[in-house]
Amino acid sequence: MAAEGARVTIDDRAIRAAINDAVGSGAQERAMYEDIGAYMVTATQRRFEAETGPGGQKWAPFAKSTLQRMPPKRRPPRLLRDRNRLYSSIVSQAFGGGVRVGTNLAYAAIHQFGGEVKQEAREQTAVMRLVKDGAGRKVDKDGAIIRYGSRHRFAKASTRVKSRREVTFEVGARTITIPARPYLGVDPTDEAEILAIVADHKARAIGAQP
Repeated sequence: MAAEGARVTIDDRAIRAAINDAVGSGAQERAMYEDIGAYMVTATQRRFEAETGPGGQKWAPFAKSTLQRMPPKRRPPRLLRDRNRLYSSIVSQAFGGGVRVGTNLAYAAIHQFGGEVKQEAREQTAVMRLVKDGAGRKVDKDGAIIRYGSRHRFAKASTRVKSRREVTFEVGARTITIPARPYLGVDPTDEAEILAIVADHKARAIGAQP
């Protein structure tokens, strides 16, 4: 995980008191933090799967415009899991006085907190190809032929079809608003599970049944 960047800090007194009590009974503090971190990684990934934040609050859905232009290969749509990069990047790191759970991806913070992404006007080049279907023509009431649609489609840069050609176009400046979809945090369910983990470590330390 990156040392710098956005952070969500949790310092719960009940958990801290339980950990101090367990350590006083002989439990290994770092081992507790490692187990807490492993649990929180799993709990965080479950939020991605359920598309909810801490406490079960549903994430903001896709905008209708996003769904309309979404290609078939991205359906059914999954929030923040298009390629599972963010989902798979969640890790934990135990240290002397606690545990960190998070990701080092640069775009992780804006999904957690929401915000705006400003894009300057720019010139862009794309590869196009011709397809058999996609364009047509019709005759209007006066007998004139009206053409509609286009046979041009975006293609991969590596494509070698004969109709391949590169086009350069201008992209205007725009601002993209990304809603907050929090995935990091500790809710009451997590707190109860963490306290149970600490209790298990204490029980093992004093030779009791967990």
